[in-house]
Amino acid sequence: TMLAQNGFNEIKETSPWSLEKGKGYYFTRNNSTICAFLTGNKCGTMPVDHFKIVGCHTDSPVLKIAPRSKRSALGYNQINIMTYGGGLWRTWFDRDLSLAGKVIVKDADNQRLKAHYWNAGRPLMKVPSLAIHLDRSDEFKPNKEVHLKPVLATGVVDALFGEGVSAISDDTFQLEERHLNTLTSMIANDLQIQRENIVDFELNCYDSQPSCLVGMHEEF
Repeated sequence: TMLAQNGFNEIKETSPWSLEKGKGYYFTRNNSTICAFLTGNKCGTMPVDHFKIVGCHTDSPVLKIAPRSKRSALGYNQINIMTYGGGLWRTWFDRDLSLAGKVIVKDADNQRLKAHYWNAGRPLMKVPSLAIHLDRSDEFKPNKEVHLKPVLATGVVDALFGEGVSAISDDTFQLEERHLNTLTSMIANDLQIQRENIVDFELNCYDSQPSCLVGMHEEF
């Protein structure tokens, strides 16, 4: 929308391009990548055209929801996650985490898939650290495969909302076998869709506390 408002024209990778000099163009890929460029006012003149290409990425180390995220241990319902990038994973402990990302939904006739964007917008879970009397070591070295398991709900309270963490079956493609029902129900309710129409999703964890200026003069 911002590009279109500033005079950029959308083009498709699957169609031939007819570019004019002095114009802006953009295309998207997989609903997750956007490429925009400007053609020079002398584009098309001799000598041979030249291009200045600048590439960047705006992603960063993050915790991603695993393809099979459902997990239950010691009376708590948790989320299996995957680490993305090279992060300081110890900084994710004891934060009020939320979820946001892309949800793939099928239509009622199972003919088409559509991407929706969802943001929980509130604290949902936390990766708790141990109390001091349970871990008196001087160094904090979490195992990202074992310790980074956010707690989403207690099993007892979650069960009151229709959650039942069953044994893993052979059908790895069923949504309820891979993710907690209460989580998918929340997503469906927010997006105003049927839960059974959710095919899959790609969700990231983020700190729900807003950023702020600190320091005596708010210089940080």
